[in-house]
Amino acid sequence: SIMPKHDDGDSDLAVSTYSLAELKEKKRALTEELAKLEVQIYNMEGSYLEETMANNYGNVLKGWDGYLQARARNPTPTMQKKQKTQIKDADRLFSMSSYTYKENVHGATGPSHDV
Repeated sequence: SIMPKHDDGDSDLAVSTYSLAELKEKKRALTEELAKLEVQIYNMEGSYLEETMANNYGNVLKGWDGYLQARARNPTPTMQKKQKTQIKDADRLFSMSSYTYKENVHGATGPSHDV
């Protein structure tokens, strides 16, 4: 909401200053919400990748060849012993799709996004 405009010249400046402050607050709130969403996506993506990569069956990124091969050997495959997997940034398709994810998840400093 914008303050009402008066006839004197100072009121235009007051309206502009008020609008700028309002926009900066909206930007701050949206930036904070984006950071929360990126952390949530990163964590959920990590859980998915750990679960699917550990059993060597496959996932949407690597394909399902491991699952298909296991099914061919045994129509009712049992869960294999899970291996500890190292998730690479390159495996994080969803996180990497965001320009600000590293800054918001890892706290890495990157280029300034100030307007």
